[in-house]
Amino acid sequence: MNNIYTHDFGSLKSESLRIDYIRWNLVSLTPDQIYKSASYFKTLGFNSYQKDRDNSKSRQEIRFDRRNLHEVVFILKINYQEGTHIEFSGASADRIFDFIKQECLQWQKLLQYKAVLRRIDICYDRPQKSTDQISNSRFINESLQQFQESHPNQNLSFFKNQEGLVVKFGNRQSNRHYRVYNKKSILRFEFELKDKNKLNDYHILLQQSHFEELERVLSHQFFKYSFEIFSIAQQPDHLDWLFYRLRPYQFRDNLALQKEIFYTHYISQFHFQQFQQKKDLVTLVQLLGFVRNLDYQEVTLTSKFRRFEFSVRDFLNYIHPGRSTHHYQIKQLIQFFDTLTKNIIIQSFTDEHYKMLVTIPEADVYKSKEAKNSWFVTVWIAEALFDYLCPFLYQDVFREDLKNHEFAVWFEIIKVFSSNTTRKEFNISQFLEDYDYNINGKRKKQVKDSFINYFRVFHKQGKIQSQVLFPLLNLHSNPKSTCYINQLTSQRLSQPFVIFEIVNVKFK
Repeated sequence: MNNIYTHDFGSLKSESLRIDYIRWNLVSLTPDQIYKSASYFKTLGFNSYQKDRDNSKSRQEIRFDRRNLHEVVFILKINYQEGTHIEFSGASADRIFDFIKQECLQWQKLLQYKAVLRRIDICYDRPQKSTDQISNSRFINESLQQFQESHPNQNLSFFKNQEGLVVKFGNRQSNRHYRVYNKKSILRFEFELKDKNKLNDYHILLQQSHFEELERVLSHQFFKYSFEIFSIAQQPDHLDWLFYRLRPYQFRDNLALQKEIFYTHYISQFHFQQFQQKKDLVTLVQLLGFVRNLDYQEVTLTSKFRRFEFSVRDFLNYIHPGRSTHHYQIKQLIQFFDTLTKNIIIQSFTDEHYKMLVTIPEADVYKSKEAKNSWFVTVWIAEALFDYLCPFLYQDVFREDLKNHEFAVWFEIIKVFSSNTTRKEFNISQFLEDYDYNINGKRKKQVKDSFINYFRVFHKQGKIQSQVLFPLLNLHSNPKSTCYINQLTSQRLSQPFVIFEIVNVKFK
């Protein structure tokens, strides 16, 4: 379990979040002062309205200008609270927050009425994507069904509006409340915060213009509660934004402790058959593990690189610890570094996001006269390759003693697990066809048993949930549509199936 802190987050804009609602309580405000305040907000571009009660649907115009694009509403009476409230919602809330940051809002206009911050809503808007396997509406419906089954005692409610279901988590009167709903082609995740103690602190940060600190705190709170709700979701396609943001942190605290680790994010784009000789890939991975503990010089070209110098013999001993080595193996490594200089392996890394990052621009192999003509290497490796927090780390995966089918199984598992979503989909029948069209029944069982063995190890390590889902079977009428990891058999793997990754993080 690795910790996530407030300082891990940035501004609302950098986290793709925004303020969707903001409310202040003005303790002492007379009707005449309401009119004067409305006149002030009119100069800022806000038309003003008045409501008698918080839940009233009707409102009266106070100050209006057709050129104004935003609104502020004065609410005269709130249950169990004294004074008048002013609220900004939607684009108007985002606008007033910008005015505060730009120091366009004159705080004395509010503070003279003992203004206190009483509510902030933060939202994330996710558009429907062409790659989504299900619609926004179906995501909401299936999420509701899952939460009703897995959290029957949780304060969960829903209702329908013109655009479909609105699912609500938590009591509306509690300190925090969460909603998920459709808004045109947008799926909105909305967090409503009403904790008075926290809001008092936020109000002080606003007054003192500590906007960076405030936005970090708000981002932290939004992701924290979102993760509490959706960490066990079984339809996570529409939660890619959440898990993409949080998954890397689950291994952060271990990086300093693990010496032989390597990064697999770029493997998700490949097919096993692209690697004509698996040894080149194995050696590349071993190289990354070896140089992590070496001294290096920092070099800046178009981006930052680490420049390493080491003996080929030392690298060979790292690959074969405690075993005798021979000249032929050194010759093989020299050929490997020659391959790197031609950039043959690196050209296979076609993931556009990492295309410029995962690169070794130069590797120079030479004999050193000072070291009795021993072979040495100077290699440049991109800095970002070492800094990236991989969502799924493995140790000692590509061992030399792996049989060919075991290597292929490992490669497929890592490829699937390198995706951002926690929903991991496998089609073993298709994998076997791609691996070897003419594979016999005995070999097929060996491959399937290898998959099952690794899944059981993952489950024991707490990396995946215990449930296995067979989505092509009818989930409601077929009892075989789900099973548990320990119930998997080679016969069951004939059907495509889904397992779910567990993201182990803890918010502080």
